[in-house]
Amino acid sequence: MNVYKICLLTACLTIGLNVDASDQLAEQLESCQKINPDSARLLCYDNINQNSNNAVVASEGQLKHNNEFPVLIADLNEPNLFFSFGSLDFLADSARSVLLGVGRRHSIRNFEFGDDHSLTFNLTGLIRSQFDVNELNTRNNRGGALINTDFMIGGELVQSLDHWNWRFSYTHKSTHLGDEFLIDNPELLASRINLSYETIRWDAHKNIKNWDLYAGLGFVTRSEPGDLDKFMWQAGWQFQGNRWQNIRPIWAVDLTSWGAYDWNINVNMRAGVEIYQLTKTPFQLLLEYQDGRSPYGQFFTDDLTFSGITLLKNW
Repeated sequence: MNVYKICLLTACLTIGLNVDASDQLAEQLESCQKINPDSARLLCYDNINQNSNNAVVASEGQLKHNNEFPVLIADLNEPNLFFSFGSLDFLADSARSVLLGVGRRHSIRNFEFGDDHSLTFNLTGLIRSQFDVNELNTRNNRGGALINTDFMIGGELVQSLDHWNWRFSYTHKSTHLGDEFLIDNPELLASRINLSYETIRWDAHKNIKNWDLYAGLGFVTRSEPGDLDKFMWQAGWQFQGNRWQNIRPIWAVDLTSWGAYDWNINVNMRAGVEIYQLTKTPFQLLLEYQDGRSPYGQFFTDDLTFSGITLLKNW
């Protein structure tokens, strides 16, 4: 699998899917279903019922809610639930791998300023792990060798303005290598790094019909080791088509770079469908392709590629 195949799949998924104007109300209600936390989702329903000016319904029937920075589908640091299975080419080896993540964004408080542009404070957390399952049968079915686990926690301020949104965040990240991975690769013991760092970020988002465009800058305030480069950037886009039956086509691309990567650009692409009605809130079934420097653990100077299938859910 490569970038060209994913782009071809994306083109097939996004051609010619439209819905009637009579389905716009259903579209709005489904958009509300994806909003977290529960209080914001209920307010979204209230806005539809009351035709509130705090909700803006786009021409294609999608609803954007105040202080709701969109879920970035291809962002590996987005707090959500995901399960990925595929081929991981990493540290001069290619193996079947499983990538797991459990994360959540929780709204703590809204700050009202009397100008219809309130400010929302959220807490975020994410734990993600990578497993080598190439020799699963030889590991007594323990689930494969844990390669690395990343722990992320932080807070963010989010505001929706008339035509765009912004988010300011502060995040702590620490990483830990798996014991079995070190047993299988004893040569890495001497170079093991207890990597951790804190980052402040500012991101901006613009919605244009079915498209979300975003970009952001980050600065590392503290790191271990202390010589990590301070600056990073991120940009990307995502397309969420109109619903057809119980599915919606999705295409997302996320680009990141960091001085610690020697300014190489990491690319993460996800393309597939969002599926409704099978669960209380929608979930996504996606093909995924990662290429660039490793975003996992202490291996940020090593090249990595991953191609596989991902089950993603925002809750």
